[in-house]
Amino acid sequence: MLELTNAEESIMNCIWEQGKDVSVADLLESLEQKYQKKYARTTISVFMSFLRDKGYVSYHKKSHAYLYHPLVSRDSYRAQRLKELMERCFDDSLCELERCLFTVRQPAEEEKSEIITMITGTDTPR
Repeated sequence: MLELTNAEESIMNCIWEQGKDVSVADLLESLEQKYQKKYARTTISVFMSFLRDKGYVSYHKKSHAYLYHPLVSRDSYRAQRLKELMERCFDDSLCELERCLFTVRQPAEEEKSEIITMITGTDTPR
């Protein structure tokens, strides 16, 4: 999976949130609302061609508009990026990643129970 630039990732986040059949006009509006970024229509069209070439989106034409849909899920993208980060920065160690995460931010109470459930497979802490 090819790496995305920050701008491409922002565009993909908007596409993932909207689902399928996203137009350039939809993207312009979403990018401005979510990221306070104003892009020219032609700039978004160029980014969309990059995303097509990288295999992240496909499109079909409806009337005069191109409608885009994701070929890569957000979960798949996140998993791949996290795997690369773990290998590159944490010697592929889950413990080192967790240590760093909890140093950066302690989980909120409701997150703690979710984390315990993920680790133990039960709803009650051991």
